[in-house]
Amino acid sequence: MSKKIIAISKNEKIKQLISNTLEYNNYEISYYSDFKKALEIICQEIPNLILIDTINAQVSEIFLINNLKYDPIFISMIIIFIVADDFTCDNWKNNLIDDYIRIGSLVKELKMRVELSFERVERMIATNPLTRHTGNLVIQKEIQSRLDRGEIFALAYADLDNFKPFNDKYGFSRGDEIIKMLGRIIMNIVRTEQPHGNFIGHIGGDDFVYIMKPELIESTTIRIIEIFNNLVRNFYDIEDLKKGYIESVNRQGEKQIFPIMTLSVGITSNKYRKFNHFSEMAEAASEMKSVAKKNQYSKYAIDRRKNSEQSKSL
Repeated sequence: MSKKIIAISKNEKIKQLISNTLEYNNYEISYYSDFKKALEIICQEIPNLILIDTINAQVSEIFLINNLKYDPIFISMIIIFIVADDFTCDNWKNNLIDDYIRIGSLVKELKMRVELSFERVERMIATNPLTRHTGNLVIQKEIQSRLDRGEIFALAYADLDNFKPFNDKYGFSRGDEIIKMLGRIIMNIVRTEQPHGNFIGHIGGDDFVYIMKPELIESTTIRIIEIFNNLVRNFYDIEDLKKGYIESVNRQGEKQIFPIMTLSVGITSNKYRKFNHFSEMAEAASEMKSVAKKNQYSKYAIDRRKNSEQSKSL
């Protein structure tokens, strides 16, 4: 899907420079000389990026566009100013913009600045606000890019057992603290065990993934589970810890007893199976996670299937 760019300039030469620089990219570019007309289109279509020639514009016109950033609906819309070569950093303070390019560097830097801006926004949108780990879009891209490169790696899919009953009894605030704790545990242990080439993502809720070398992921997972299962006890009231369970309501609205929360992890790897698409690998890890949840003790399961074999788990 092409990204929409609106370029606003009263200078035809600058418009031509923009066109020449970006024309071979997958962008849908519209050009305007009138700021008010451009503003109408921006409000209707909400483009991905706006390029504004500030050299040939009045201050009042610039602020018409600049003030859009105060509206949350435009928060992810990128605004880049084209400025004079003598532009100074002091001029930056009153502008809610994402980047600027000096006119003398327009041809050389425009394409790079636009691409970097899009990448930055994608990372921001894809980051989970609770844990600051990358989210689902980046996770999918990471898995697919490794498969496309032919890299051999293992994918772990982790989530919590009995998290919803805990939330229902103790509240979302305490539940959020557990999710943040789990994110920190996974990050610290994975990076300690494999400092380079690892990946950690937060799908959402209590679902996390991490990528490691196949030979390291099992021992790392055992350590993650052990540390989490020890630390999570600190979030329960003493009375419930003594009982070893909490009383809460199940999905049918009935009172039920739920054990102390644990962590389950499913692991798969293209060392044993061939995967062409990230969804195939994610599904295999999810299947193993379901196997792990049925295991009362180890709480993790490894997919050792070859393409024609049945699942074997530890």
